[in-house]
Amino acid sequence: ERAEQAEAHARNAAGAREQAEQLRNEAEHQKQQALEGRDDAVMAAAHASSQAREAEQKIAEMRQEREQELNRMQEALSHVVETHRTPTGMVIVLPESTFRFGFDKTDLTQKNRELLARIAGILLVSKGYGLSVFGYTDDVGSEEYNQQLSLRRAKAVQDYLVQSGIPSSIINVKGYGKTSPFDKSNNADARARNRRVEIAVTDSSIRYGG
Repeated sequence: ERAEQAEAHARNAAGAREQAEQLRNEAEHQKQQALEGRDDAVMAAAHASSQAREAEQKIAEMRQEREQELNRMQEALSHVVETHRTPTGMVIVLPESTFRFGFDKTDLTQKNRELLARIAGILLVSKGYGLSVFGYTDDVGSEEYNQQLSLRRAKAVQDYLVQSGIPSSIINVKGYGKTSPFDKSNNADARARNRRVEIAVTDSSIRYGG
């Protein structure tokens, strides 16, 4: 009986050792996996950091290219019209001496069309920009009527630019009516100056894949 008990104890001890060995092996395996996971994480972090630096450099290069493009566009436009740089692009200042609308009119004069044709010619060889065309009126008439009139003036300019080859998808139009007078004087000359259209060139947003 003692021999059988001893043998049973021996079998139990062997089973316990085998189980302990299995647990130890599992622990070693988990430890190895953790070490490999840590190494993978370190490598992934280093790779991500490298990609981030590459992306920042690429974006900086793209911004520089866009700035050079805007400078070229502004230089070319400055031979035709006055321009002002803005944080998002530039504003084309249409000369009030030539670019005016008649009272309650939306049709473009021959001088207006000639000026817009020259502007469109420069824009056609440029890239990566959008246009915003804003229409205005004088202070005669109701706010609602003038708002619609200013919008029609902006659309008249948009239509001519599209006919000249500028994609309609990059042109946004808005009418401000009599809310933003260029000249607040209450006389005929001031009202003539306020019947106008302004064009803003907005830089396209930078997109970097990856």
